[in-house]
Amino acid sequence: MRKRTGAVLAVVIWATATLALGQENTSTDVTSERQEIELLKKRIEDLDQRVRVAERKNELKAEDDAAKAKSGISLEAVAKKEDTLENKIKGYGPFSFSGDLRLRHESLFGSGPVNGAEPATRNRERYRIRFNVTAKLNDEISGGFSLASGDLGDPISTNNTETGFFTRKPFSIDRAYATYKPKFFKPFNVTAGKFGYTWYRTELTFDNDINVEGSSQQVGWDWKDKPFFHFAVIGFELPLLEVSGGSDSAIFGEQVQTGWNLGPRVKATADVAYYDYKNPNTIAQNQTNGNGFATQGIATGQGGTFGFSAATLTNSFGVIAGARQFGSKFGILDSIFQLDFDTGIKRFPITTLFNFADNTRACENVAAFAAAGVAITCNARDRQGYWAEAQFGQTKQKGDWRFGYTFARIEREAVVSAFNASDIRQPTNVAQHRVEAAYQAYPNVTLNLTTFIGRQLITAQTPIEERWLKRLQLDFNYKF
Repeated sequence: MRKRTGAVLAVVIWATATLALGQENTSTDVTSERQEIELLKKRIEDLDQRVRVAERKNELKAEDDAAKAKSGISLEAVAKKEDTLENKIKGYGPFSFSGDLRLRHESLFGSGPVNGAEPATRNRERYRIRFNVTAKLNDEISGGFSLASGDLGDPISTNNTETGFFTRKPFSIDRAYATYKPKFFKPFNVTAGKFGYTWYRTELTFDNDINVEGSSQQVGWDWKDKPFFHFAVIGFELPLLEVSGGSDSAIFGEQVQTGWNLGPRVKATADVAYYDYKNPNTIAQNQTNGNGFATQGIATGQGGTFGFSAATLTNSFGVIAGARQFGSKFGILDSIFQLDFDTGIKRFPITTLFNFADNTRACENVAAFAAAGVAITCNARDRQGYWAEAQFGQTKQKGDWRFGYTFARIEREAVVSAFNASDIRQPTNVAQHRVEAAYQAYPNVTLNLTTFIGRQLITAQTPIEERWLKRLQLDFNYKF
């Protein structure tokens, strides 16, 4: 500070002396000297400003050093805490809130037998909205609930179509669950209620929008930087229909999960699950092939009183004593193998996946039709499903891109047609392609373009070739 004051004083004295001597010069010299003085003043102002900036930087550094010495927290750490605080604002007490809105334009064209007229192109506007509340009640118990749009009787979709003469659309409970993770045995947890999948699967067996009901137990271990880094065993019991008299319907299942480091940039997971359907015929009796109404006490005309599902019933079925029954029973062995590649470019990882499902009990209910003297066509060889998928890129940060391709071949008896992928040509007896592109336009806005191209398989039950059904979806996704 003293150096800066002395420099300024010296310059002023010099300028004053120069002016005094300049009084004896001609008017031209005076003008030149005045210009030099003005330039000198400007340089002094610039110098003064630079000195002030340097002094302020020193002051800030001293404040930062003092803060570090006092509390061990730097200004950078304070900035990070501010970001954390912004995230905490979304919560209230032990509760946190999130959700998403999706707006979709969808066009469907093609399909129909090749020897017949092509159906008219269909265009529709749809939306989906979901709202989630989660809570950590203590170190061992957490839970939450979700609300979502969609037809109340359709478990495989949360879409609402913009139709119905401006009538209000339903918004209902999609999840309601609690999870217990005991401190005394950290590898274990149990979840109960209506909850998201606790095991790994693809849309070959269960649609992404389903939230199952019942309970799930898991025991698992993870080892960081080990060749064998993950192992878990998961069991689940999922009620489908409880009745006051007679047999209930349910799914009992389990999955074994493994994870492997195959190199510094390659990870593999190999999972095997088994789904055992108990009394599945109630699914056939209540599956309505249209928007479900999910109302107990109203006959479906097929032996059921709880109409549900917008999925087409494409498994083999027939009617015995006024009640619809499957030609198959369902014990599905589901294997998934996935590879994740680090390409060295953070924004462009690669994921490949192969899923194989085999219904080990295909056509086992045919004997019931034979005993009742009812004809049914069911081919036990049509029992396998294949799902192959590749993804390149990601949508995590603004400017990210993701591209994907999926091929599926699902034979008629491979899976239960009421619960698997909702956007493909039909649930089973189908060959299906899917091409995807996604762009992260903003931190919380994603744009998606997806094309589905599919048609039913040519079999003894469906011998006529049909055109490919093409389904184009353009999505705007906003998350909060």
